[in-house]
Amino acid sequence: MQGSAVGTEHTQSAASWIRCLAFLLFALLVTGCAGKDSEVPKQAINPLQGTNRLFLSLAERMEELATNDAELARALKSKAASLDSLGQSQAALEAIDRALALTPEAEQQELLSTKASILFSLDRAPDALAILVPMLELEHSAAPKQASASEDDLSHEYIVAAFCYMRLERWPDAVRALSRIQPSGPEDDLAAYAALTYAYIKARASGPVADEWLDAQSEFSATKHTGHYGALIRMWQGHFDSSELAASLNTLRGTSQQDAFGEALFHRMAYVRYVERDPSAAMALFERLSELAPYGNIEWIYAKQVLAATR
Repeated sequence: MQGSAVGTEHTQSAASWIRCLAFLLFALLVTGCAGKDSEVPKQAINPLQGTNRLFLSLAERMEELATNDAELARALKSKAASLDSLGQSQAALEAIDRALALTPEAEQQELLSTKASILFSLDRAPDALAILVPMLELEHSAAPKQASASEDDLSHEYIVAAFCYMRLERWPDAVRALSRIQPSGPEDDLAAYAALTYAYIKARASGPVADEWLDAQSEFSATKHTGHYGALIRMWQGHFDSSELAASLNTLRGTSQQDAFGEALFHRMAYVRYVERDPSAAMALFERLSELAPYGNIEWIYAKQVLAATR
């Protein structure tokens, strides 16, 4: 059957990619900076790309089978998200606009969230914020009440808003958006991710930026988090242990490892560029990130935008 063939191909390609990641991981973390000879083999199949292509084909099938506007809108939303992750963001924008046209205004929030992410991918941060600011009440200085278990978690939307502000170099606003994510507790990976992104913002900001919760979370994650987020936070604090980072990434598999590797490459690149002040080494790391091509990774999208703006 075709489904079995697809599954076998994806398993084999993922295994091939893991071997490529292991090689690149060694070059990056053991030698300290990925050298020119540490390229990902071109024959390797990108697992995040393959997964999103599969999701796209499923969404297109859902689109063909839709029997009413609601079903068609859901299919178009899935199609738009997959197209955006694959770097086809203009086509994604067209799909999500079709979905919005089919959906009553009172039911559009999830579609608008997807559109905001697409607009960010298109380097249209102000347009994305035009959606997110009223949705998330970011114009209010006081944080909104904590969401109950029955309410939607808008953490992804706050993260996209934070990256939009980062793209515009509005660092205090980025911190404010980041501080409103909703992790389940201080041990949550989402909390550590927020602390890691906060470390980047503090390194980039021209003036002081601070948030009581993020400062406390940074210290907690630096001490307690055993994954790659903890290792990278400690790096930003001046304590980089390449073997520790490599070991934490090696515990992951498949698309999760590829995405985490993208995060690690981004933060190593940023640390080398903005702390160690070595733009040549930072560019080499960006090239490795682009070879890795972690489709849908917001750090990679943002890095390409920042690099394009400086040329």
